Amino acid sequence: MLLAIGIALGAAALGGWASVAQQRVASSVPVDAGGFAHLIGRIIQSPLWLAALVATGLGFILHAWALDEGNLLAVEPVASTALLFALAIGSRWGHERLPLGVWLPAFTLVAGLAVFLVAGDPSGNETDAPLLRWVVALLVILVIVVVLAVYAFRRRGTRRALPLAFVSGILFGVVASLTKAVTLDFGSGITADLGNWKLWLLVASGAAAFLIQQSAFQSGSIPLVLPAASVMPPITAAVVAILVLDSSLDLSGLRPLWISLAVVAMVAGLIAIARVEARRM
Repeated sequence: MLLAIGIALGAAALGGWASVAQQRVASSVPVDAGGFAHLIGRIIQSPLWLAALVATGLGFILHAWALDEGNLLAVEPVASTALLFALAIGSRWGHERLPLGVWLPAFTLVAGLAVFLVAGDPSGNETDAPLLRWVVALLVILVIVVVLAVYAFRRRGTRRALPLAFVSGILFGVVASLTKAVTLDFGSGITADLGNWKLWLLVASGAAAFLIQQSAFQSGSIPLVLPAASVMPPITAAVVAILVLDSSLDLSGLRPLWISLAVVAMVAGLIAIARVEARRM
């Protein structure tokens, strides 16, 4: 178990460092200098950004390894500390002391996220959903994403960072849900697997989430962007699992209370950090 915790800490540290490195590179590109193509064209020329991309991949591998070595209850709370690593690394890197008004909400948010990941993990179904259910759910998510993106890109400077962070977080949650569905579908033969529409939607959603996250990093600071980007994937994935895949939450005992408190902690942490960052801009 100690090995799993150590590996999860390594994954969190790598993820935190990668987020800071990506944000530093992306934020060096002027927001009004061009669109996504210009931003990506600039950042992929940076050795630091490419190193961060490799670190992100290694972090995912370590996270999977930790889950293989230990259980969800031990690994996910540790893995959720990536936000704290990012804040600490970013503060040190930028020679800037973050105020207590950022650290306390950050710890609250991470605690809520850890509890939600453990207590709110949907389970119980290992079969895919009908196509119509997927279509309805994805259309609803698409509308939400488009509305947030349009709202973000109509704003200038740092004011577009937070809504873009929500968009990237929602899309990463869709990626997680589609990954689950694709693993259920795989094994029907290479032709059927490569022809699976969920696989290609997963790739497209992942690319869109990644691009939008880089745009969020370009516009805002780590304390402003990363909390929302960290909270939305598990929430989105949980909602999709329940509404589309017929999974369910274990609501026995005190779990409903813990899940409710976790959501309140995450929302309160997000609002508090956003307010502090708004005053610091």
